[in-house]
Amino acid sequence: MSASYGHGLGIQLTEPPSLIHFDDTVLEADMVITLEPSMSVGEGRIMVHEENLVMRADGPELLSRRAAPELPVL
Repeated sequence: MSASYGHGLGIQLTEPPSLIHFDDTVLEADMVITLEPSMSVGEGRIMVHEENLVMRADGPELLSRRAAPELPVL
């Protein structure tokens, strides 16, 4: 199984590129992507937190609010 750590955003909620080891797309200015790390929190349960960023010529700009350092498990 390959782990993906995010994806592009656009007209479709999830679109290329995929932040995964075999996608070698170069991130360019004005592209909007997600960072979407996940972790297992029990059998058959995962937690995913998504942060949205726009790529700028001088570096990424965070569009969403940062998650708290301690995430609650619901």
